[in-house]
Amino acid sequence: PGYFLLLAAFGKSQVLDRLERFVLSFGLSIVSVDFLFFAYSGLKIPITRLMTIAGIAVFIIACFVIYKIRCHSERSKESRSGIAGSLADARDETLFHFSKNKLILILLILFLTFFIKTIFLAQTISPNATDLGHHMYWSQWLVENHKLPDYEGLPDFIIGEQTIFGAVGLLSGLSFFSAFPPVILYLVNMLGLLAIFILTMRIFKEKNIAILALFFVGVLYAITAPQAKFVSGGVVGNILGNFLLPLALYFYARAFSALGGELRNSTSDDLKNSKVFLSLAIFTTFGLFYTHHLTAFIFLFVFAFLAVAYLLFNFREAKEILFQIKKIVFSFPVLAVFIGGLLFFFFIFTPNYVNSSAVNTAVGAPSKATREGLTFSNLKSSIGEARLGFGILGTLILLFVYRKKKQDFGYLLILSWSIIVFLLATEPRLFFVNLPSDRIGNYLSYPFSILSAYGIYYIFGKQKASGQNNLIKSAFAVVIAFALIGGLSDSIDSLPNQNDYAGLVQTFASSTYLAARTDSSDNVLKDHNYIAGDSWIKLFFMRGYKYPLSRGYFKRYDDTTKPREMCTLNMISNPGESQAQKCFQETGTNFVMVNPKFDSAQFRKLKNFDQIYSSDGIAIYYKNK
Repeated sequence: PGYFLLLAAFGKSQVLDRLERFVLSFGLSIVSVDFLFFAYSGLKIPITRLMTIAGIAVFIIACFVIYKIRCHSERSKESRSGIAGSLADARDETLFHFSKNKLILILLILFLTFFIKTIFLAQTISPNATDLGHHMYWSQWLVENHKLPDYEGLPDFIIGEQTIFGAVGLLSGLSFFSAFPPVILYLVNMLGLLAIFILTMRIFKEKNIAILALFFVGVLYAITAPQAKFVSGGVVGNILGNFLLPLALYFYARAFSALGGELRNSTSDDLKNSKVFLSLAIFTTFGLFYTHHLTAFIFLFVFAFLAVAYLLFNFREAKEILFQIKKIVFSFPVLAVFIGGLLFFFFIFTPNYVNSSAVNTAVGAPSKATREGLTFSNLKSSIGEARLGFGILGTLILLFVYRKKKQDFGYLLILSWSIIVFLLATEPRLFFVNLPSDRIGNYLSYPFSILSAYGIYYIFGKQKASGQNNLIKSAFAVVIAFALIGGLSDSIDSLPNQNDYAGLVQTFASSTYLAARTDSSDNVLKDHNYIAGDSWIKLFFMRGYKYPLSRGYFKRYDDTTKPREMCTLNMISNPGESQAQKCFQETGTNFVMVNPKFDSAQFRKLKNFDQIYSSDGIAIYYKNK
């Protein structure tokens, strides 16, 4: 659907290259299917395989009809004027045309990126990640109940994180225990890297910078967060957010690329393209807000800083710039998408994180040491030493260059993105942000990859003195070797040993056994510390997100900042004590799943517990009445 949306928006205009259409169509497809499901939810239409196919087909046909009407209108216009295209088409005609050597280099970088990630994911592709298990529960719930989940009042989940998996599950009939969920995340991760490539190309209009950016974001630290480790860990929101965020920034950069300059001399086609780009930017932004709250939170700060800083830096021309913005913003396509998005957001399907309790947990003074900000040492571990160093260098250089090009919207966009994320990660108190600093710090890897590429290109790529060519080439080789060794060694250190899937197989086998022999009147308690892939157990029962009960990590019960219930701990650790017996009675728990190597002796010595299932990794005990 995303491809046909672009076809309806731009036709076959050269304003978009084929690579851009390829990358953008995936992101727009995700958002389009999201809004299709939201519309079904508002209209009380069941989300079935047939209705999903029908909805996508109707959307595609509508876009194709618009495309045909557009083609007819453009042919009529050309026949009258004899002139086709726009200034943007002429300027960008060769932007994505690469020489043979550059194309080989790009393909080599993509191959290395894919190769390194695949080596890691080959050992972690099994459906055992805790986060992925939680998300796939809601995706399977969507498939089984044919409607969007209400998340049982939990603010930690957003519907956009599950719809892509639910749609694939509905259309394909594949099991959520197969490899398709992490494979989708892997595809989105790779597309996110290509989004950085096209964004860099459009902003700097320099092939070498875009290739270097792809190298820094792809080959270097290809496993560490938010790369393959987030894919294997099922960190769905961050992976999707790191794809949709650069796409949204891409559309905003294209919409306002000619502010204060070329827009004054632009044709009607250029102005029309700016309006369409802004419409798609708003559409993608709403999709982002329906997909991941942390990424949307970061986007708000970046966009606010960008808007204010741009007007301040161009204060003398602010009146003219605002007039140009007005011509773009107050147009039918932009207002239609914006108003439609607001109606969806507040009246049809409001994300469950938009409530006072969820906002209060994200805003305010840091409540834990892990939310007080990252040090430079932490940042080095988070995004890599090479990217941190060259990223800071690139930031300083771009700030220096921007002084002479204050009207360049794209330059300030990259600066705003990097500066805001850097400050959010290191000084959250400045913004009254109470969120995990390391999760925010992971977002710095993308803009710092772009700035690293820009800094290196500015130092080495612009040197033309023939007498220094050999010296410059040698220095460039040393710099790239330093970055490559650091980035690849980090990936090598992150490679896992051969995984033993026996524990996971036993977890699934025991869950199948217990789900077939219990009903909703029974209550199950399992352990999260020593059972492999335990978060996936709930998918065998499908009796509620919090079913079965779970004994969490031991450290959580000692958290003084957030007192926890103690029943799940006591019922496994000390089942014979009076407090545990009271908990069994209050919760109605009559089955317990534990790892016999760590938690079996305390049940065997009690007469009111019978072992009904036994394997090397799982023991199930039934509590007698």
